[in-house]
Parts: sequence; C-alpha cells; structure tokens
Amino acid sequence: MIVLFRSCEANLSPGSLSEGFEDKPRWNGHGKLEILRKCYLSIQADLDERDLIIVVDDRTTPDTLEWMKLNTKAQFRVKSIRSLDDLRKTHPYPNYHPVTANSCPDLMEYLVEVATSNPDELIYVCEDDYLHLNDAISAMRALYKESNYEGFYVPYDYPDRYFVDNDKKAEIIMGKYGHLRSIPSATLTIATLGKTWLKFKYDLLRSGAFADDTWTWKAFKQAGALCPIPGHATHLQDGCITPVINWEMVYDSIRY
Repeated sequence: MIVLFRSCEANLSPGSLSEGFEDKPRWNGHGKLEILRKCYLSIQADLDERDLIIVVDDRTTPDTLEWMKLNTKAQFRVKSIRSLDDLRKTHPYPNYHPVTANSCPDLMEYLVEVATSNPDELIYVCEDDYLHLNDAISAMRALYKESNYEGFYVPYDYPDRYFVDNDKKAEIIMGKYGHLRSIPSATLTIATLGKTWLKFKYDLLRSGAFADDTWTWKAFKQAGALCPIPGHATHLQDGCITPVINWEMVYDSIRY
C-alpha cells in the first residue's frame, strides 16, 4: 500500500475560502498543528515495513517531517511541492475559483506519476486533517485484497449525504468490517488502485489546476465508490464530522 499524506503547516485556519494563515481552532477548540500530528498517528497502526508513506510536503517544518519519519513503521519519503503563494504567481487564472487552498497541480501530477509506476498497488491520498479509527486502513486494504473491487473507497461518511442528495439513493453491501454504501462524490481523501486512478488522469490534472472536486462525480459513476457506515474516518472540521462515532474520544486517545 502507498499512502500520499498531504501535509501543510501553513494552512492553519478552517475552511478553504481564505489564505489560511490565521491560527484559529479547526474543531472543538483544537488547532491545525495538533490535528495534523494526531491524524498522522491515526493511520499508523495498520502500516508496516511493506507499506510506503510519502509525505506530500506543502510548507511542513523540518522538525515535523523528522517527527513523522520517527513515528511510522512504513517506508518513508518526502515529496515537496510548490506552495499556494508560488502557484498563484504563475497561474493563468489565479482568481478562477473561490476555493484556493485545494489548488494543487503538483500533487495531482505526482499522483499520476506514482500510479503509473504502481498500477496494481492500492494508493491512498490522505489529507492531513482526517482522523481514522484503528482498523480503518485494515478495512480499506481488505476490500481490495479479498474481492475483485477496483473502484474508489473513502473511509469517511460526510453528514450532508443524508440531506443534500434529494434522491437519497444508495446501494448497501456487506463487507468484512461492516456495511458499505455507494456514494456519488468526495473530497480528496480517497483510495483506489493505481490503474483506476489512471483512468481519470486528465480529470485529475484539471482538478489540480482549478481546485475542482467535481471530477469525482464522473469517476465514481463510472468506476463505483464506497464508504463504510458508520465511517472509519472523519474530516476534523466543524460541519463535516462523520456521524455516530465519538470522535472526541478517538482524538483524546491518541498521545504523542
């Protein structure tokens, strides 16, 4: 398994409609720097020396990168990418979209590169503010290892799926770790096989340039996408918390 863990210590404030440099609580009074470390630790229980974690570094301090290296059993690499400030200096349409924090062509280009070299490997793109249950990675891995599934998988269950989607239709199946439901879209914390990522190569590159997550609607409809219910992870931002699980208890149980 390959994990691309996108890490940014400069984007401190919640949301993605601002530059993000003001240090404000993200969730339940917790700040970004603490959240980043606890979310990183939350995926470590199920990783070992056969796995590879690549920290996609967007202004992460050297001290934090060294701490990450010391706190994983997986093989460890760092891929540094250009900052948002640098990207906007050369972007042909810097004000094209109000959501600026997710504009990341370097990440998408690197994802395509990794997928091209590892078409049959499970590749999990994980942003740095998603907290996981202990068996979240095991459940993800089992879905692909024990079946012929080649679609997308997201470990979190956004609450708006239960009131924004007017159709409210989902396919429910039983997996080794519980029930799974079909979903129509997601943000960029997603897993699938390298060859499935590559089927949507140009959609990924476009989304990196223009902060556009709508590619997932097309990709999920064509390839399929599942998430566990209850979710095995959550986005630690107010309004985005996966239902049912006591995430404060999970958060408090992680020590560093």
